[in-house]
Amino acid sequence: MAKFDNFILRRFRSLGLGLALLGALAVSVVGCKKDSSAPVEDQDVVATVKLANSATLGTYLVDANGNTLYIFARDVDGANTCTSATCNPLWPVYYEANLKVPKALKASDFATKTTADGRPQTTYKGWPLYYFAPAVGGVYTREASGVTSGDAIGGVWHVVNPSHGVVLANKVVEDKTTHVMSAKTYLADAQGRTLYFFAKDNASPTTQPTNCTGGCAAIWPAFYSSVPAVPSTLKGSDFATITRDPSTTAGPYGTTTSTREQLTYKGRPLYYYAGDNATRGKVEGHNLNDSGDQWFVATP
Repeated sequence: MAKFDNFILRRFRSLGLGLALLGALAVSVVGCKKDSSAPVEDQDVVATVKLANSATLGTYLVDANGNTLYIFARDVDGANTCTSATCNPLWPVYYEANLKVPKALKASDFATKTTADGRPQTTYKGWPLYYFAPAVGGVYTREASGVTSGDAIGGVWHVVNPSHGVVLANKVVEDKTTHVMSAKTYLADAQGRTLYFFAKDNASPTTQPTNCTGGCAAIWPAFYSSVPAVPSTLKGSDFATITRDPSTTAGPYGTTTSTREQLTYKGRPLYYYAGDNATRGKVEGHNLNDSGDQWFVATP
């Protein structure tokens, strides 16, 4: 009987050691799983689109290898318009199927669109993204990592700075008074929504905060913003703010319930047009006569 008792005791001791080892292994496995499943935003090293910094351009987007990414002002409608035989090879599309962003960026700002010739292209805030590949010895060669030589070309190509609150757009616009179509380069917000000038603000500069209120403000909402970072072809010193009275009119650009700062460009306040319905690339208010007052796209 004593031999049987000793046998049972040895089995329990062996089983206890096995359970202890199994428990330690489980803790180790759980610990490894926790590390490997950390959110992407905490693993900047694995990001496929990153941020670089420049003393002159500020922070801008690059791919995983540090190659600069650009936007094209003529893509304000959200589609790739770099389709000609001269533009296409010079500005290759950027596309990343398995996009991972660092915590300083929002994944929701990125998407994928298909170009007219069927290629996928990554977009940022609705703007298609490109590389720059200048011709070297007759061969289009993508610029090296850390180089930003494509910025400001033609005044319509720029690096992508997430802090840009105003960007440049370029498209053929209809003059609503004469119905003449002409190409315009004008100011837009970061989502490509058109910004306008009010002729009365230029004629009556001392009363700018009250030149468009009430029903006017409902149709032409003020562009509320602090002085933003801007593309290199614009001067930050040209932007300032004025203080407007509060408005409680709801619209596609939001509701204002307290006194706020309206952004100005070269002393002229900037507005949206409700008729554009907060839609990127829409320009329904250029040279529109509204109750005897003229409105124009904000051209630099």
